[in-house]
This record gives sequence, C-alpha cells and structure tokens, in this order.
Amino acid sequence: MNKKKLRKKYLYMRKSISQKEIRKMSYEIFFHLKEIFFIWGKTYYHIFLPIREYKEVDTFIIINFLLKKEKCVTIPCSNFCKLSMYNCLFHKNIILTKTKYGILEPIPMHQSIVSISLIEVIFIPLLIFDSKGYRIGYGKGFYDRFIPLCKKNIIKIGLSFFYPIKKIKDIHKNDLLIDIGITPHHIFFFKKFNKEKLLKYPKL
Repeated sequence: MNKKKLRKKYLYMRKSISQKEIRKMSYEIFFHLKEIFFIWGKTYYHIFLPIREYKEVDTFIIINFLLKKEKCVTIPCSNFCKLSMYNCLFHKNIILTKTKYGILEPIPMHQSIVSISLIEVIFIPLLIFDSKGYRIGYGKGFYDRFIPLCKKNIIKIGLSFFYPIKKIKDIHKNDLLIDIGITPHHIFFFKKFNKEKLLKYPKL
C-alpha cells in the first residue's frame, strides 16, 4: 500500500482501540524501552505529547520516568503556518493547553526554548513503520524537517501499537528512517549499535 492508504487504514485501526488497551500497550512499550540500556545514559530527550483523539501512545509514562531520573525533557511546539516546530523544555510545573489541532503545548509564558542541537534521543510520533525503519506519520512532514536540524548521531525512536509492515511503497529519498522501533511485543533495531556497550549499562 502507499502512504495515503496506510495512513487511513492505521488511523482507523488505532481509533478502534479502547483507552484501557491504549494504557496497557503503552506500558508494554515502556517496559521494552527500559531494556535498551544505552539510551538512558543521555541528558536531553525530545518526546511528543500524546493526542488523545488519535489514540497515540501515552508518552507521559516515559516522561515521568525521565523526570525522576533528572533528565532534561523537551517537547515540540508547532507553527502550523510555517509547518515547522521548535523545542520547548518540559517540567513538572508546566501548564499545558490544547491547540485547535488537539495538540498539547505549553502556554506561551511557560515556553522555554531549548536548542535543537542539544537533543540526544528523540521519540517520533507515527502510525506504523516498515521492515526497514521507514515510518508513516500524519503527512505534514514536521519531523522530516525537524530531524535534519538535529545532531547527526541523534537516536531516533518510533513507538507503535502495531507490528511493522513489510514495505511502504512510495518512499521518498528524504523520508525519515527511525533507528529503533518499539511495539508492545518487540524491539526492532534498524541501525547497528555497539552491543557490548549496551550490555555494560546497569538495569534501571
């Protein structure tokens, strides 16, 4: 299938999942994430906030874990006029408001901008990814434009409720590849990492 058909299919499939199941699978994804020891030794993490209406992975589970570990957590703030976004610091006292697109973002007076160059690990929203690590997002290209502004060795992680499909047909040369894909049942590595280094990290 092409991107348009896949986007429509998986949006429909995800919206049919109950909130109870969303919560359960979000925790399963988080438990798999905790097994990837080497990603937790970083300082700056960028993570999207879930859109409830889209039945996205509950990333507040991951955010709360990172805050307890005293990590710097940043979230996206969007400019839909320019189809771009910038990087804002997240903290426990932040006040969030829902935009007309259903996206949670900090109110203007709570927006503390953080340089994109500091991000070391980024969690990218998606509907589904394929066997090579290509993803289907929502079609606006925010992250396709955002990632090239980040450092080259940034670790890109995609979270999905569904097992990856074999292939997305209409891939463009500038389409974003994730490095790691996490589902409720599996971890998929699309980039070679130093496994010895990974095993040296203590359990969290």
